[in-house]
Amino acid sequence: MNSDFSEHRSPFSESCSECKRPGGQPMSSVLAARDLTRDLAAILAPGQGWKRQVSAVYKKLTDKNFEWVLDDLTWNRVKSWFFAEARRVDYQEMVALKELKAVEEARLEHREFVAKTTRLAQALAATGEALSREEMALLARLEGRSAALAGITHPGSRTTLRGLDRSRAGGDAR
Repeated sequence: MNSDFSEHRSPFSESCSECKRPGGQPMSSVLAARDLTRDLAAILAPGQGWKRQVSAVYKKLTDKNFEWVLDDLTWNRVKSWFFAEARRVDYQEMVALKELKAVEEARLEHREFVAKTTRLAQALAATGEALSREEMALLARLEGRSAALAGITHPGSRTTLRGLDRSRAGGDAR
């Protein structure tokens, strides 16, 4: 059977043997880019398929608000990092991947911290005791909000934080 297709990979393919070490393994920068890309994909699109994960990483790296934006980056380039098929990884690309990972990890940690703080506030509210102004300010500060944003306007005032009632019927003020 005659066919125009070869069973061998083209030497011009993105994943050709030039990017391989003598043992057949990819270069360390390609592996590092793969690891960073997959870590970012797991943060940005957890539990999604690889196409959505690659798209999420691509979208963040080309976002104009990102300090290390890669303007000429293509979706296929990100895909080549994801599957370690790239021939090389440029310095600017590695820096952008590392910076984006640091930013997204910090955002993830902050979201987890806010969730824990909210659970703490709910647990304190469930005890039935009213919180003092100082305790409210501390919870608001822990949650990343200022006391003004939490609704505290003057000394001795009682307010709610995310809808939690801080007053008790017949209770005394702290």
